[in-house]
Amino acid sequence: MIAGPATTFYDLRAEKGCVLAGLRFRPGTAAAVLGRPVNEFTNRLVPIDSVFGIARDGTTEKVFAATTPSQRVAALQRVLTGYLADTEPLVDTAVIGTIGLLQQRPHWPVSKLAAAVDLSERQLRRRFETAVGYGPKRLCRILRFQRLLELIHARGDRIGWAELATEASYADQPHMINECRTLAGMSPVALPGGVSDSSNAAAADTS
Repeated sequence: MIAGPATTFYDLRAEKGCVLAGLRFRPGTAAAVLGRPVNEFTNRLVPIDSVFGIARDGTTEKVFAATTPSQRVAALQRVLTGYLADTEPLVDTAVIGTIGLLQQRPHWPVSKLAAAVDLSERQLRRRFETAVGYGPKRLCRILRFQRLLELIHARGDRIGWAELATEASYADQPHMINECRTLAGMSPVALPGGVSDSSNAAAADTS
């Protein structure tokens, strides 16, 4: 299946013994691969064969025939590269440039981002929706959350949540907690690697 860009968390529950394998695209590149606006897939799960039109190639059977996770990923890669060999994918360079700016200047308003890539604010929002699936500011929130996850993993059992919130560019600790619940459906301490000592855990879970 194709898991479109999500605006909030959801559970993808696998049955016992089920193995999940997949490929993740960098922000702004999926539209070039799918050949369709990414916002058509926002908050949706779509069968891959219905998009690529390659059911006759036995995509599902090839992936299921693999016996290890690495072999399944390799099978997916072969399907994708084979498909791209017959197409001419085009990436929206203005959107890719804006994503780079967002990573470096997360506090810039959309108007300033648009001016930096020679687009109007309306044009940038429209092209962002097509290439990414939602607007620049929502992507900025997700990039910031990913930064928080990286910091949690890097700190191990030495997590100071107030300092972590500042370093991840949240306005304050309550803002960080609210964003975790919105984007991941859980408090910071419930994130992988998020539990340190009991006092820190209580501090990080305060509403």
